[in-house]
Amino acid sequence: CPQVASLLDTNQLFGLSTAEPGQFFVHVKFDGILGLGYPNLAADGITPVFDNLVNQSLLRESLFSVYL
Repeated sequence: CPQVASLLDTNQLFGLSTAEPGQFFVHVKFDGILGLGYPNLAADGITPVFDNLVNQSLLRESLFSVYL
């Protein structure tokens, strides 16, 4: 089950990306890509991770941020 901090998402589906444009992803030092797009843009109708967390009432607010 996917887990973000202390949040456990038991209903998340994943897709497999078998090809990406260019050479960028060949040399990066991370293991994957996490889609945070809108549900209407999701491949195969899979609900994005953040939307699943909101739908399961695992978040107090529908608010997402990234700290760089």
